[in-house]
Amino acid sequence: MSRVAKLILNPTSTTRREIALKGSLLSIGRDPSNDLVLPDAMVSRRHAVIEYRGSQYYLRDCNSSNGSVVNGDRVEERNLRDGDLVAIGTARLLFREDLPEAGAKVVAHPSAPRLECSSCQAEYRKGDLFCRECGTAIAPSGPPRVVCASCGTAVLLPARFCSSCGSPLTPDRQRIEAAKPAAEPPPALTPAPLGSSLLPTLESDEPPTRPTGPAPVVDPPPPSDPRGGRFQAATAPALPPPSVPLPRPARSTPRRDDGCWTLRPAPPRSPGHQGAPPADVGHRLLAGLVDVLVVLAGEALLLGPLTYYWWSREASDLSFLPVLASVTLSVVGVLLGAAYFVGFWGLRGATPGKELLGLRVTDEDDRSPIGLGRAALRFLGYLLSAASLGIGFLMIAAGGGGLHDRVARTRVVRREMGKA
Repeated sequence: MSRVAKLILNPTSTTRREIALKGSLLSIGRDPSNDLVLPDAMVSRRHAVIEYRGSQYYLRDCNSSNGSVVNGDRVEERNLRDGDLVAIGTARLLFREDLPEAGAKVVAHPSAPRLECSSCQAEYRKGDLFCRECGTAIAPSGPPRVVCASCGTAVLLPARFCSSCGSPLTPDRQRIEAAKPAAEPPPALTPAPLGSSLLPTLESDEPPTRPTGPAPVVDPPPPSDPRGGRFQAATAPALPPPSVPLPRPARSTPRRDDGCWTLRPAPPRSPGHQGAPPADVGHRLLAGLVDVLVVLAGEALLLGPLTYYWWSREASDLSFLPVLASVTLSVVGVLLGAAYFVGFWGLRGATPGKELLGLRVTDEDDRSPIGLGRAALRFLGYLLSAASLGIGFLMIAAGGGGLHDRVARTRVVRREMGKA
């Protein structure tokens, strides 16, 4: 029984190409010496290999920088099955394996629904995650996910930013939700003319007249269950789409007023709102320098007299009270520096340096200020970034947020025009 396997490169684009897996090893990478060359900066020189072992194909990652993703999961080694979608950099590889069937062939029941891809109308099997022809994602078995176009990581919806690299997500929600059963549209709402009543007038002696238009067409009921089921679902009549759009309910946010918590509707967002744009590295660096200068100026005012005192004394003049005062003031200076950042982040949403350059700190849902708890967690991330020799701060230049942003799940964005 022979196995015929192949890879379909970028199945949904115009650069679609098929690569037959003939040998026992296929190397994938950016270097021209590989069997499959992917000229992409996100692909390592020797990124991954596909090898044939024990009558099966395996994908093995070669310690690449951005990793290899199969069906939205980052893997080190994975047994490939027919219909698996491999993401390496920005390239998509659809694995197809044609295995001749032996013996009896399973035929679907005539009344069973036909499983078709919403993009190419190709038939797929039950349990498939991706279409075998075009690679489109089929109804997921778990929560809806979308694959980040920058790093290939599967992110749970309704997240708007990748949890791995921080890039903004633009998921094709219609494609993901296409396989779900569509909900029936609400009944049409037609505004009544001014001065008219929705109820029949009680003074009239005549009964209300029935409409003379054609009766609504009702779809016939579905065929009976071939397994002999006792219950049968009735099909509701098809209703036209609403002529008047219903307003979406406003989300309520708690607000403390006169010692008690009340609810107020959140401010509505404009249609097509995608969140504030992230701040660039240059503005964040300048804002950080301004904040450091402010903190150093405050520390100089607090510890300057103490420094002058010790500078003018000899080593033999040491006493207990000056040493105790020095330790106490040093601790107070450190706490004041921490309170500067935590207080401005948590209560105002921006430090003076960020306000000067038009930046603000928000959470993942663009809410600002972020609160004292999240601000304290962000300051701990600052300390971790400094303890890692500044690597946590260098992550900002690589794209996304720094280590402190990832720890506290915050973002630094440009303040929108007209907002305080």
